[in-house]
Amino acid sequence: MAKQGAAATSQKRQYQPQTAAAAFDRLLQGTDPWVAIGDFLDDWRRSPERKRAALIAEPIAEAGANPEFQRWAAFFAGMVERLCWSAGLPAPAWTTRPAYYLPKPWYLYPGTRIRAWLEETTPASFKMRNIFGGDRMLDRV
Repeated sequence: MAKQGAAATSQKRQYQPQTAAAAFDRLLQGTDPWVAIGDFLDDWRRSPERKRAALIAEPIAEAGANPEFQRWAAFFAGMVERLCWSAGLPAPAWTTRPAYYLPKPWYLYPGTRIRAWLEETTPASFKMRNIFGGDRMLDRV
């Protein structure tokens, strides 16, 4: 009887990979954006390819009028689109919402000395959203 209880408990506690929507919710609740993004990326990379689509299917929450959250929402959309492109998956439709395109450029690194490099090397899924961070933004957050 004790073995059945232990087996049931271990099944209930089985780790579930974090979705993009859950990671963005954490960001909205105050988690450092890079921590939330890093946790999602870790789960994406560790998940079998056949299960990755489930991690991005649910749309992220609305960012509201907060400009900082709007920038991170656009970043999440660009990240998901980039990951899908790299994995040969279609990007979910929610990533194309107009709210995920910034009206003004957002450079992840301050200063003007490297802007040309950022503009040159940033992947298209970010660049088209007016986000510039170079070609290694998702290497290890």
